[in-house]
Amino acid sequence: MKNCIFCNDIHPEQIIKETENFFIVFDINPIQKGHLLIISKEHYANIYDLPSETLHELIDLEKHMIKLIENNFEVLGVTSIKNNGNSMMEGTHFHLHIIPRYIQDGFWANQKVIEHAFDTDILRSFLTD
Repeated sequence: MKNCIFCNDIHPEQIIKETENFFIVFDINPIQKGHLLIISKEHYANIYDLPSETLHELIDLEKHMIKLIENNFEVLGVTSIKNNGNSMMEGTHFHLHIIPRYIQDGFWANQKVIEHAFDTDILRSFLTD
């Protein structure tokens, strides 16, 4: 897409790892030091648009990066967040955040969202049909 920063504005020197279908960069506006983005090379708006073998590659890459961080840095663990569809920042496409976590880092305490109604019974009905 011509207006997508992931399609047009990622420079080779920003890429710290690359696979057939993804590249990894440090987030330019990190929540925490070491905050990474796994970005699809193709412009997919939604996770369900990824072909199955590409999705499997993503999961393997995510596992690899989590293990690397957890085994080599003094972290509590990581939080993975997938941005998808209309919830993404304008000018981007599907990507995954890997954020190093630390004891008492206040990560969840700093998440400010406006609560909206969500009918959990409707969701349950979809899952039981």
